Amino acid sequence: MASSMFSIPHLWDLIRKRFRFVGPGLSLAMSSAGWVGLLTLIGLGSDYGYLILWAILAVLVYKYAFNRGIARYTVSQGENIYAGLRRVPGFRTVETPVIGGIYLIEVMNHGAGAMVAASLLASILPIELPAKLTVILMIAGITAILYHNSYPLFKKIMVVAGVIIVCGLLYNLNTLYFSVPDIAAGFAPDLGNNELLYYIGSIMASLGTGLSLLCYSMWLEKETKGAHGEAFFKEHINLVSFDLTLGFLLLGLLSFFYLTIGFVVMNEEGMSAFENDLMIRLIGHTLNTVPFGMTIFLIISFVTLFVYLIGALDGRARAVATLIAQTINRKDAEDRLYKGMVLVFAALFIIFAFIGDKYLAKELVTLSMMVFGLVGLLLIYLDRTLPPYAQGSWLWYGVMAAGSVLFPVAAIYYAMM
Repeated sequence: MASSMFSIPHLWDLIRKRFRFVGPGLSLAMSSAGWVGLLTLIGLGSDYGYLILWAILAVLVYKYAFNRGIARYTVSQGENIYAGLRRVPGFRTVETPVIGGIYLIEVMNHGAGAMVAASLLASILPIELPAKLTVILMIAGITAILYHNSYPLFKKIMVVAGVIIVCGLLYNLNTLYFSVPDIAAGFAPDLGNNELLYYIGSIMASLGTGLSLLCYSMWLEKETKGAHGEAFFKEHINLVSFDLTLGFLLLGLLSFFYLTIGFVVMNEEGMSAFENDLMIRLIGHTLNTVPFGMTIFLIISFVTLFVYLIGALDGRARAVATLIAQTINRKDAEDRLYKGMVLVFAALFIIFAFIGDKYLAKELVTLSMMVFGLVGLLLIYLDRTLPPYAQGSWLWYGVMAAGSVLFPVAAIYYAMM
């Protein structure tokens, strides 16, 4: 009896059941880890060490709660959150231009990520390619993958990338020294450092992304195939939450890893952050104290940025296509709209990779934070309209209310600095 309970087929069935909905949460983590990891936290770790750990934890807790609300809505109602937001009084007419407009403007940041990813790829390949040509080839490859509009293929890429990144991180961690006192001190908020508070605003906007978190609902809708109702919700919501928890744990691990690299490799040597691709190469050389340490770091850094670009392109193209289809009431046109938006966003990625991302950067962060806080309040409203079995706890409401108010306040403070 005992042997049959723990037989390999039985164990495999348990694993398959537990991981049935793994994909949307992991995709969310993969598509939001690149920018904040390689291009933000390494630099902040080099300048401030672990002093921002408390802010990272607070932002992750709020954004996890944010997505728990999205998950409960999607699984209980069988539709994506964009359709739900259209039911909020007064928001229907502004949803498409506001959210769609911010998604389009955010492409400026992704252009910089594409250029760094191209530089990393060029350093890994055995042949020399110009950085701009590498960007074009890389974005063309991503476009070819997404143009088929295959969620199963997209999910497989994200899951495989997650496994590669975790294995590479664990290997590279062997080369790093962890200062427990410094880590512990990082969880004590330092609200008197105005310069540090300025960069915390950047973390609030970029860690786990902002409005792009809404894209999770569309991936979850694809995963559940629109199934919903009380019986389905009660049977599967824990599995959906498991996937989301895995995604945010991975995002937290990546954030801590890149912050630690900035602190150990650069801060303790008295070095400040400098040009992104050169900084990454220096770190790779430092990690070469173990066999293939530099190569593995460069590979996982490239994979992190590559899937970040795939997720950013797919999520935004799918979101804008959905918003337009809902506005014109043409669900049947969504596939064509998605493919068209993939081409549009791919072209914008390449353009901003070439011209840079310094234009309106501060204004974009401010606007994104304010709208994100507003959407958080709208999620609270939508949650109150759900059936009792699907509503959040009072703890969830407390976290959401606090975060949704703090984000606009922080945005105003950030804009004034």
